Amino acid sequence: MRISSAALLALGLSACAPEAGAPQGETIACAIGPGAEFADECVLERRALEEGREMLVIHHPGGGFRRFVMERSTLLPLDGAEPLVMVALDAASGIEFTVAGDRYRLPPAGEPE
Repeated sequence: MRISSAALLALGLSACAPEAGAPQGETIACAIGPGAEFADECVLERRALEEGREMLVIHHPGGGFRRFVMERSTLLPLDGAEPLVMVALDAASGIEFTVAGDRYRLPPAGEPE
């Protein structure tokens, strides 16, 4: 009886374990937190939505993330996030924006990942 109880406990604990692996996507520059410098340490995950729209998930190095919707040339935060402030929008150099003190740089549209 003890062996089966231990096996069930091990099975139950393994079901609660976090998923392994880093987020998949393109590495982008970000500066997370007050006074942080830009570094290529965030991961940009792109998910296609209906025509003309795309969901962007930016994964922070510490495990946090932010979600946005890109509709043509407009970027909108999701999940009740604080508003974003556009710093630079240039077809050649990309987009730079801030949300609640965190700063992000997205590559120009159409850049290879």
